[in-house]
Amino acid sequence: MIDLDSQEVLHWINIYAVIFSILILSLSINFTFFIKDKINRILSIIVCITVICWIFSNEVFALARIGYEQQYPLESFINLGFEKNIFFGIIPFCISLIALIILIGRLIYKRKK
Repeated sequence: MIDLDSQEVLHWINIYAVIFSILILSLSINFTFFIKDKINRILSIIVCITVICWIFSNEVFALARIGYEQQYPLESFINLGFEKNIFFGIIPFCISLIALIILIGRLIYKRKK
């Protein structure tokens, strides 16, 4: 049985979270490589980060969340590692909503011009 509160397991959960953060950021950058305007690309990366986190949380790790709720050790490890990445939570979501609003405003302004 894995003790999820031990220092060694918490260390590996943090490493797992860093790996997830790098993965999500690199996916977002690769999805927006075709956007030429730098400000629109940065805003698109911020929005894309939240979309990727949502997809991972609801589609990829749905079974791990069920195992986490039933307190299975491996699923708990996976879920805790994903929830500790820097793009998970309400603050990155709010930043992404603000970026989406700014991006839509910039695109509308650019279209009218």
